[in-house]
Amino acid sequence: MSRKGGWVVAGLLVLGGCSVPSLEELGGERTIRITVQYTPSFKTGCIVMRTQDVASAMNFEEQTVGSDLLSRSTPPLALSVLRPSDWGKKLQVTIAAYEQNCAGKKVDQVEHVVDLGDGRGKTPLIATLETPDWDGDGFVATSSQIGEGGSDCDDWDAMRNPSKQEICDDKDNNCAGGVDEGLSLVAMFRDLDGDGVGGEAIQHCVPAAGVRGYANVGGDCKDDNANIAPGKTEVCDNEDNNCDGVTDEGFDKNWYLDDDGDGVPRAGATVQCGSPGVKYKQYSSGPPFDCKDDDPSIAPGYSELCDNKDNNCDGDTDETFTTKGDTCTNLSCVGNFICNAAQNGVECNAQAPRMFYPDKDGDLDGYQGAVADEVCVGETPQSGWVENLHTDCDDVDPATRSGRGEVCDGIDNNCNGQIDEGLPCGGTLKHVENYHVRFGSSDHDWRTVAAHPSGYPVWIAGRDGKLAVKKSAGAKFESFSFGDATTQPGDGSAPANANNCGNHDWLASWVDPSGNVWLGGEGGWLAIHSGSSGFTCAPGTTPGGANITALVGFPMSTGGSVLYITDTVGRLYRFAPAAPTPFAELDDNTANHYGLHGLQEELLLAVGGITGTGGGQRFRGYDVTPGGAATATSHSYAPGNTAGNAKAVWMGSAGKACAVGDNGAAWRWDGNQAWNRVDAPGGANIPFTSVVMRNDAQSSAQRLLADQCYTVDGNANGRLRRLTPYGWARGPDLPVSTATVPLNDIAITATGEIWIVGEDGRVFHYPEP
Repeated sequence: MSRKGGWVVAGLLVLGGCSVPSLEELGGERTIRITVQYTPSFKTGCIVMRTQDVASAMNFEEQTVGSDLLSRSTPPLALSVLRPSDWGKKLQVTIAAYEQNCAGKKVDQVEHVVDLGDGRGKTPLIATLETPDWDGDGFVATSSQIGEGGSDCDDWDAMRNPSKQEICDDKDNNCAGGVDEGLSLVAMFRDLDGDGVGGEAIQHCVPAAGVRGYANVGGDCKDDNANIAPGKTEVCDNEDNNCDGVTDEGFDKNWYLDDDGDGVPRAGATVQCGSPGVKYKQYSSGPPFDCKDDDPSIAPGYSELCDNKDNNCDGDTDETFTTKGDTCTNLSCVGNFICNAAQNGVECNAQAPRMFYPDKDGDLDGYQGAVADEVCVGETPQSGWVENLHTDCDDVDPATRSGRGEVCDGIDNNCNGQIDEGLPCGGTLKHVENYHVRFGSSDHDWRTVAAHPSGYPVWIAGRDGKLAVKKSAGAKFESFSFGDATTQPGDGSAPANANNCGNHDWLASWVDPSGNVWLGGEGGWLAIHSGSSGFTCAPGTTPGGANITALVGFPMSTGGSVLYITDTVGRLYRFAPAAPTPFAELDDNTANHYGLHGLQEELLLAVGGITGTGGGQRFRGYDVTPGGAATATSHSYAPGNTAGNAKAVWMGSAGKACAVGDNGAAWRWDGNQAWNRVDAPGGANIPFTSVVMRNDAQSSAQRLLADQCYTVDGNANGRLRRLTPYGWARGPDLPVSTATVPLNDIAITATGEIWIVGEDGRVFHYPEP
């Protein structure tokens, strides 16, 4: 292979889009097929292929391809040679390219020896010639080094080759090795920036048309910038465009930042021709400048606002609002005058106090008659006070407040001034009009009342053997009183009622599940009555014979009832009619018992007192074994004794009870061994006589009435009072015209019906038609 690697031995080749025939097709071992690659721009020149017998140099052939064919062809060039039969099988093939014509300079050549006898000669050959003529002027570049090389000194410029005449263009046009040789020189100026005004004065030939870089006029102060020359219009570009020695004359190059966009920029210019950014402006009218350029409400000349800012940049803040900062009040809350929202004046910054009202009963409605507690910002409201709402007409009664649903209880639950309105309660709280009740009769002093758990029958009893029963809601009271007529006489001839239990003062009563009433009274008398004619009132008296003060009974699983009885000398009896010995003394203590109650036989509460030295109230609990012994436990009480005795007790649930007594004392029990005293309203010296307590088995509508205690007293004008867990509540109120005597006892049913009895035939009932 030649130094250029011109010969390439290949397999089957595809050249110019045609398949190359094999050697066999062209004569087998006698034919050589050659493909010649050359530079496509080589159109003016000559390619010569010489084939020579190696064994005999006298045997050779030449093939010539001239410009006439090259100008019409594109590479590759397909050549072939047929070896004469008298030549040897080893041939030397030489292919050369010539500039201009076949007599011109040789610009490239490749050669190869082919042995047609060794089998390799059967493979087609490819020859590649370098014949660059990039500017297409017919002359090959002088960079070609094969043979004599080309003669084009600039193969990229068709105006430069040996055929050209020299012109004034700073080039070697004729490739003779010189520039502009032989041309006359004249005085002119170097114009490097092409603006028509030269800088450096030189001697130079007259440039040909289109040749730049020279001028006939001088004086350019910056010949590397076409925008600068004498006579140019000055523009703002940080250059001396007109070469007068001054830069950007006549232009305002000071730019000021107006960051808040209020039209007045801050001091400190950025000096340049164009704007540094959208927030910059030229400010020919300044100063003064903006003293705070991040706030559009502040600038020289602005009106002063009340906004804690120096709006007019005079060094003072809010100077026209002289009372700003002074102390002020909003009701009871103290603050200072501050700028108002409109920023045109001042206002007191003390927030209005939050209004809180006492809510003792926890129903989230404050008492309507209370003075508000004004709570200012930062202050803590009192515990148990609620905000704003204060429409509760009774703040110790959770069953009463504005908006509460009305229920049948003789109370104004919704605080609208009406009681039980719109409900079918069946009546109101009033006295009972009945002949055998004997309203206004001084010989019918009722001392005790008891009701069946379901509501009826209701029994009342009193002094001198008085006894009456109301068997149903629609029935009238029937008399079983000692000395009373059996019926209401029309002519004075009605016979006396022989079916009575004797002339005893009955002080306590209990109605068993069968509707029978058990009576206890003076001298330890104990009796039972069924409300039927011919009934025997036995059993008789207690073993001790002291006045019975209270009794409570419980049904037995074997039938009948068992009774527990207290008396004035502190004894506790159990009376079981079917037992061999009906009366059993369970306790005998130094205290006088006046009240006894329990919800089940196993736990009883007894109250009373001791007179004389060490006197005062006493409270005892009894853990009873049915049919067996009773263990007494003395309970404590706070804040201590008050004069008089505890007179009555009622257990509303297993852990809740109330007791009342002399001198306006009432107590609540929480299921432990402690009783807490609650003094009467206003500390009045009220002789409480009896108490009942609503239990927790109320309907959902009356659930809020649970744990409330109802009590009556022995004053000349006895009243019904109600004690809730939060204090003494309002109502129900007895009719003033008839509640004019001492009241002795009260009973309550599971449905909330109330019965009250007192002196002079007073019987009150809720609800009474």
